[in-house]
Amino acid sequence: MVNVLEECQLSPPPGLVDEKSLPLTLFEIRWLHFHHVQSLFFYKFFHPKTHFMEITIPSLKHSLSLVLKHFYLFAGNLLFPPNLGEPKIHYEDGDSILMIFAESNTDFNYLIKNHQRKVSHYHPLIPQLPPMFVKHNTILAPVFAIQVTPFPNSGISFGFTMDHVVADGNSFIQFMKLWATTHKLQRDPSMLEGALSILPFYDRAMVKDPNNIASMYWQHHQKTKFKGYQPLLPTSNILPTFLLHEADIQRLKNRVIVKCPTLFHVSSFTVTCAFTWACMVKSRAWIGEEVSENELEHFIFSADCRAHLDPPLPENYFGNCVVPFLVTAKSMRLIDEDGFIVAANLIGGTIQEKIGRKKEIWEGLERWYQNISSINIERIVGVAGSPRFAVYDIDFRLGKLHKRVHINR
Repeated sequence: MVNVLEECQLSPPPGLVDEKSLPLTLFEIRWLHFHHVQSLFFYKFFHPKTHFMEITIPSLKHSLSLVLKHFYLFAGNLLFPPNLGEPKIHYEDGDSILMIFAESNTDFNYLIKNHQRKVSHYHPLIPQLPPMFVKHNTILAPVFAIQVTPFPNSGISFGFTMDHVVADGNSFIQFMKLWATTHKLQRDPSMLEGALSILPFYDRAMVKDPNNIASMYWQHHQKTKFKGYQPLLPTSNILPTFLLHEADIQRLKNRVIVKCPTLFHVSSFTVTCAFTWACMVKSRAWIGEEVSENELEHFIFSADCRAHLDPPLPENYFGNCVVPFLVTAKSMRLIDEDGFIVAANLIGGTIQEKIGRKKEIWEGLERWYQNISSINIERIVGVAGSPRFAVYDIDFRLGKLHKRVHINR
């Protein structure tokens, strides 16, 4: 359990950001009605409660307000116009982010170790989004909330709940890095070196949709009533952490290079995902699960396509710009001795075919909902995040990030 010390609303500095509305592209619309993204960042923090109250809280609030001047859409709302009009992300002066400061007496070391932990122990550290509301016959739903929780004289956690409609992992991590740097240096982000490349770029007109996929996605989603944020439910799920060291990854790469000569580039991402997928399927077989000879297993991953669009988008483009990929194999192929190689060839081959050719990025997106609705969700394994985000370099002047945890629904 946690004890809430302060609950406040944080906005950009007043009068500095004009009212803004951004349409949802095909990359945003597919996340409507999807569960929210919830994650935790854990740092060591050897300070008493008085230090947190008198120094840390004011500093975090001040730096966040400065960053929201640029990442203002996090303070905005998902807006559904009257008469079932297409939704958009809207910000107006006075919009804000819910920010909670709490304290916890949970064992910090239990939460950050790699052993099996109960997912329910993380729930009190995750903020709930405020409820949606109606204004001028328009539904508005907050999209972002933050909770900062110290563990006396041991550590501190930053908890986030985000509607995926507003941003993908790349945009969220860009925000995190800028907030951390601003807090560390106590300077306005626009005064930082290289500011133009790190401040968000918002031009949605650069996102071309030659096949009008956004309209297809909206036709699919408008049939479902928007329910807003759904609180986390009690769970008995267990969260373990498995480490693959550099030498482990290199050994896996060497196996794939020998067995899959048609793969031009064997990445750490490919072998890590393949090894995880194959191991999860094998583990179900080892505990006695019976599957038919033709049972299908599915693996879903996403790829950032900012650099692969025409014209390409800058790295600091704010919003969503990831495409999903689905690979499928029969259970027995993954259970067999060479299951890892089968998985690596499928995942690596898909990346090679799709990401290597700009035209291929769009192929199959219009059929995504039909494809995903026809498969058994109990046989899906998915992966979130990317090693290239370098999240462990995010420094709030608290030292090195000790652990990041995703809370899965």
